[in-house]
Amino acid sequence: MTGLVLKFPWIGIFFSLLVLAFFLVPDQSWLTAYVDQTVIDKLNDVTIRWMIFILLVAAYAFDYIRFRKSGRDYNDRIKKQNDQIDELFRSRNELQNKAHTYSGHADKLKLFISEKLLENIEYDEKFLHFKNIASEVRHNGVISYDKVVSVLNDALSQELDADLQQQYQDALDSMMYLWDLLDLSTTDNIAMYIANKLYECEEIYYRQVLDNNEISPPYRPVFPIRNAVMKAISGHIETAEPAIQASLHTVEVFQYDDKQCWIKLEESGNFLGNENYIVLVMENLINNALFYTSKRKYSSKYSRVSISLVKEGRDAVISVFNPGPEIPEEAKDKIYTLGYSTKRSKGHHGKGLGLYFVKEIIKGYEGEINYHNVHSVSNTYIIRVECESKPVVNEIIETALNDLEKIKVRQDDGSLTDESVCLIEDRIKSIEVSDQIGKNTQVFDNLDQGGKSVLLDPTHAARPAWLIEVNMSLTSTEISFKPLDTTGVEFTLRIPTAESRLDSEYHVSDQQGELAEDTDG
Repeated sequence: MTGLVLKFPWIGIFFSLLVLAFFLVPDQSWLTAYVDQTVIDKLNDVTIRWMIFILLVAAYAFDYIRFRKSGRDYNDRIKKQNDQIDELFRSRNELQNKAHTYSGHADKLKLFISEKLLENIEYDEKFLHFKNIASEVRHNGVISYDKVVSVLNDALSQELDADLQQQYQDALDSMMYLWDLLDLSTTDNIAMYIANKLYECEEIYYRQVLDNNEISPPYRPVFPIRNAVMKAISGHIETAEPAIQASLHTVEVFQYDDKQCWIKLEESGNFLGNENYIVLVMENLINNALFYTSKRKYSSKYSRVSISLVKEGRDAVISVFNPGPEIPEEAKDKIYTLGYSTKRSKGHHGKGLGLYFVKEIIKGYEGEINYHNVHSVSNTYIIRVECESKPVVNEIIETALNDLEKIKVRQDDGSLTDESVCLIEDRIKSIEVSDQIGKNTQVFDNLDQGGKSVLLDPTHAARPAWLIEVNMSLTSTEISFKPLDTTGVEFTLRIPTAESRLDSEYHVSDQQGELAEDTDG
């Protein structure tokens, strides 16, 4: 910044003083030596003197104005510099405050990271301790295990009544399941361990197929997929397990539903390896789903756990719908890591082992596991009611999501309510429901003529989107339409079947996938 120089009018003042001295000195004869007398005479003229005086005053006034202007510029510059200094101090104070704030945030972040690191280290130590205990139990319990299994096998070889035979079989299966769980818990790499087991079973399975099933291996290399799924489910449904197992062998598609489960299992072939590994996978997914159905926030009379099994190409696809909270995008890569749990409710914290085991087991089976969040969807429904004596009644019902993402009925005034009620002054014969999105039409004509009928959305049997209650009296009918919440998370397992491994294209595609991974690497 350049300095401001104030130029005082020294020259103007100096010459002004000379002129004043010229006019004030009485004897001017000394000037003749320097100036012509005629010039001196002209200067002594009164008019000329006044003109000179006026010019001097004007020059002095001009210098004075210039001086004052320079002074104002100087004051403005000083004020501007003072403002800049004040701004500099303010900026400095703001920077200091920000530095203190960020320093506090940094300290909090360091504390948070250190706590998380300690928590993870502590968890890793606990998991390692758990593995050591499991290894010790497995090592020291092998003799006891052999004794128990031997006794149970001897008991099963005897002729016993069916109930007692089933009890012994259940006890043997439970013991084998516990031992297989210990087996997985003590291995360093679950996926590789299972993959090696599958390769052994694959070799035995090939030999069995080539020899037309004449080989009697020490253990079965394959198991029915539906049986494994039902073993995991059987403890949570009302039907007795023997009846379930009997129906699995007689129907192409097994279906079951009660107040907490909806199940549809198609015949999908066999898996290689140990049945208990798939049982462990299914139990983890089902227990996670049932955990949320017991919570008031997520529980609903018609919000159920749904399980399905279908065959798609060479893969068996198992789906488990969990009516709990959605999984946020930031947790997408965390849910399968060791120690991460989705059960973060009050008074309950999961151990973070379930989905980790599931992921590793599926990886060992050369399969994949995915999930997607399911949301309730707004829709428009057309309800056509056929009456006994009156004309057909048509109702248009629009559903919408409220601020909490809960599905509601939009009334004519724009308000959102839980249900829409229609009163018809007549008895009815049938109800027809059509939805605008799916273009599906359902007709219900088997109504209770003397009481209450409950109609559920048959298009989405696993997760019904609506419910209609019909209360019929002698002269009138009340129809109530309620949209149902379908939010939740659906996990999908896609695993190659044992039969698909007989296909040469399976191994060719597998090798191509490995080559592609090597090329990318």
